[in-house]
Amino acid sequence: MRVFVTGASGFIGRHIVPALLREGHEVIAGVHRRFVFLDVPGVESVAVDFACQTGPDDWVPRLSGVDAVINAVGIIAERGNSRFDNLHRDAPIALFEACRRAGVRKVIQISALGADDSAFSRYHLSKLAADDFLETTDLDWTVLQPSLVFGPGGQSSDLFCALAALPLIPLVGDGGQRIQPVHVDDLTRIVLRLLKPGAPARLRLPVVGPEPMTLRECLSVFRHWLGYGPARFAPIPYGWILPIANGVGAVTATPLNGEALRMLEQGNVGDPEILSDRLGFRTRALTDVLRERPATPAERTYAGLSLIIPALRYALALLWIGSGLTSAFFFPEHESLALLAAAGITGAPAPWVLYGAAAMDLFLGVALLVRFHVVRVGILQLLAMLAYTAVITVNLPEFWLHPFAPIAKNIPIFIATLAVMAAEKR
Repeated sequence: MRVFVTGASGFIGRHIVPALLREGHEVIAGVHRRFVFLDVPGVESVAVDFACQTGPDDWVPRLSGVDAVINAVGIIAERGNSRFDNLHRDAPIALFEACRRAGVRKVIQISALGADDSAFSRYHLSKLAADDFLETTDLDWTVLQPSLVFGPGGQSSDLFCALAALPLIPLVGDGGQRIQPVHVDDLTRIVLRLLKPGAPARLRLPVVGPEPMTLRECLSVFRHWLGYGPARFAPIPYGWILPIANGVGAVTATPLNGEALRMLEQGNVGDPEILSDRLGFRTRALTDVLRERPATPAERTYAGLSLIIPALRYALALLWIGSGLTSAFFFPEHESLALLAAAGITGAPAPWVLYGAAAMDLFLGVALLVRFHVVRVGILQLLAMLAYTAVITVNLPEFWLHPFAPIAKNIPIFIATLAVMAAEKR
């Protein structure tokens, strides 16, 4: 079967594509960057952009000879032009209409548990709109509604492991929010089963673990898997943490945003018997899956650094912003000019150097704060530090022996910048 997978380079798509290949299917991988699957035999990479391709005519040419479509595109937070309405509603609806026009009969939509009549978040409502449209077509469609999907490389898994690795684990309230996590391999097996001849269709199927767990229980399970000691929790009232999550979500794309927090507070559970009755498939419990594969040293290290690296990025950003603001507005100008004169910069160029360097510091700090081309900005920061250090070393070498170590501090800052750059996803 020739299968077109959108979102093929995402967390779920990266598991579905190799599973399809193992079953002997031919895969067309719809990805944002075509190089992702260029060297994978049996996979044809096609550049797609759900943010822009929101009309059926954008998709019909891509569906020539396709037997089935799997839509695995999804975001938990908006960033840039990646908006819920474009990625979850408009582009999928266009894709489904294109399937109808191109004669593609089989469509599997990876939606989300909670995309139903109780939906209130933009995330769920946008998913629901596409699901409802698909139901109106005469295609052999299936809507899968997974709860939190965990597995290697998943945002949910990474976040839960990062929280579980903390010495004191913060909880929303008492941590009694109910979730029903499902492993990505189970979701993949369900997709494969739905592609088989005679598989049931025209269904909405909740894809959930065998029984609900509380947030506290889930974090404890991940902490035990990582090999840490007993979990210690710090309950934080929901009313306190919600404004923080709203603020964080306003400045960066992260699962730690206000809308995700409200969805968590509502709970995310479903009936596993529906999947068992309709498809004859039972998912595995989180504890059973983790027991089968112990955490590796790399996974333990990554869990410990997952929250530290973003905090380090924010700290470096504030350092550069503070440096720029201090130089431009707070530190006495005559003292700054005196330092420049000691470094050999005098006369008319001195104010330009002073305020130009302050502006550059501000730009570098703001760019790092909003995560704008972190690697490139990091390179500029490293070059700036090297330039500052070289000038001061030549003209003011005594600063290396200053009790406040203003130049020696560049060494750990340099290394911290390298760490942030290394952790950034390219």
